[in-house]
Amino acid sequence: MAVNRAWAAEGLRSFSNRPRPVPTRFWVISLASIFVLALLFVGHTSDSLPSIPGLNKEPEKAQPPPPTPESNDPPKGPAKNYDPEEFDLDENGLKMWAPPHMDALVHGVHASDGVKRKPTYPLDPFPQTPMTSPVQDNRPRPWLGAVICSAWDIKRRMLIRYTWMKMFKDVPMDQRFVISNPGPDWRAVIQQENATFGDMIVLDHLHEDDFTANTVKTVEFYRWLSDKSPVKYEFVSKMDTDLWVNARAYWDRQLLPRLDVVKSADGNTVTGYKANVNHTTIGQFYYDNYHRTAFPHGAIYTVTWDIVNLLPKLQDKHHIIAGEDVTMAWLLIKGHQKVTMAILTQEEKFEFDHKDTRPGERTPWARKGTDVTSSWHAMYGSKILAIHQLKKDDDWLMVAECFDERGIKEMPPYPEKEPEDKGEKPGYPRPFWTQIPNDFWETDVDGTLLCNGIWKLEPGVGRDMKKKPEGE
Repeated sequence: MAVNRAWAAEGLRSFSNRPRPVPTRFWVISLASIFVLALLFVGHTSDSLPSIPGLNKEPEKAQPPPPTPESNDPPKGPAKNYDPEEFDLDENGLKMWAPPHMDALVHGVHASDGVKRKPTYPLDPFPQTPMTSPVQDNRPRPWLGAVICSAWDIKRRMLIRYTWMKMFKDVPMDQRFVISNPGPDWRAVIQQENATFGDMIVLDHLHEDDFTANTVKTVEFYRWLSDKSPVKYEFVSKMDTDLWVNARAYWDRQLLPRLDVVKSADGNTVTGYKANVNHTTIGQFYYDNYHRTAFPHGAIYTVTWDIVNLLPKLQDKHHIIAGEDVTMAWLLIKGHQKVTMAILTQEEKFEFDHKDTRPGERTPWARKGTDVTSSWHAMYGSKILAIHQLKKDDDWLMVAECFDERGIKEMPPYPEKEPEDKGEKPGYPRPFWTQIPNDFWETDVDGTLLCNGIWKLEPGVGRDMKKKPEGE
C-alpha cells in the first residue's frame, strides 16, 4: 500500500531534489544502513570514545552468571500427563501444582546441555548504562516498553527507533533495548550507539547467545530493573524485535484503565500514575504440550512492578533454566503465586501470515473471508495492538505504512473484483490455548477461572477467552 507522504520520510523530504516523493522504506533502510556502517567503523578504528554523560562512573563489579540446574539432570523428552493422584490439595480444595520433572527444551537444546557451554569471550564489565529518557520533558511515564534483542542486531533497532517508537513518542512510555554483554570487540560500537540514543540496557553479566536470550535473559532484565533502575514503573512490557506495537491503542485500551491518575493540588496537572491492580500480566494465553505448561506468549507481555521484583527472588531460590516464558510459569508455580491474566485476543495480537494478505496487492491487509479468531492471519479492522512475526524488513515497512501517530489507519475497502489467487492459501490454525487440558482448569475461591494453579482469568472471562455479558 503506497503512501505519498509517509511519516518516516516527512522530516527528510526537504533534503531531496527528486521531483516525486521517495518511498518510506528507502529512507528508513538508508538511515539504518548508514548508522550501522558508522558504528562498525567507529568500533574498528577507535580504541577510545568521547566522554559519555552517565557512563563514566566506576563500573560495578559484574555479577556471576545465573545458577545452573541441579547436577542430577531430570529426564529428557516431553513431560508426561499429570496424574490426578499426584496432587495435594490446599485448604480450599485447589490443586497444589508443581512444574513437570523434565529437562526443558530450548529451541532444540536441552537445558542440561545448554548450561555446559563455554563462553567464547570474557565478560568484562560495561560502564553504567544510562536510564534517562531520550525525550527530556517532565511528563510522568509509568510504562516501560523494552525490546529484548541481540547486541549485534543494530539494523533492526534502527528500524524500530524510526518507526513505531518515533511514531508514538508522545505516549507516556520509556522505550528501551535490552542486550547482553557482546564482548570486548563490540564494546566501542555499543557505547557509541548508546551515546547517540541513550536507550540501551546492557546486562553485562550475561553472555550474548541464543540459549541465554531464550532462557534467563528476561528474568535477569527484571533483576536489573529491580536493583538498578532509577524509575519504578507501574507496568513493564517485554517485546520481541519482530513485533510491531500499536503503542497508542495499547496505552489507551490496556494500561490506562488499570491506572489511577495522580494530579497536582489544584487538579490541573497530571503528576503521575498509580496501578490499580497488582500481580497482573497482560498478554496472549499460550500452551506448550511438550512442557505441559500454560503461560503468556513471549512476543509481548506486560507485568506489574511487583512481578518484576518477585521473579528474580524466585529464580535465586529455585534456579529454573527453561524457555523464558516457561521459566516465568515454573517460577510462579514453585512460589505458589497466583497472577491475574488479562487476555489479548487473536484480533488484538496475532502472528502475521503473508499468505492471508490480499491477492495481487502489496499490502499487509487481510483478504476477504479472513479468520481473525486464528492465531495466524493478516491485518484486519481497528482493534490491532501487536503484530508478531515481522521478520522481513519489507513486511515491517508495509505494516508501518498502515499506522500514524494516532494509531491504525482505516482499513481500505476490498477491491470490487479480486484477482485470481495463485499463491498458497492460509491455514488459520487454532490458538494454542484451545489445547489446554481440561484438568488444568479449576474454579478459584472468588469464582474466577484458574489455570495451572497460577493463572487467574479476569472476572467474567471464560475458557473461550471471551468476557461474558454482565448478568450471565
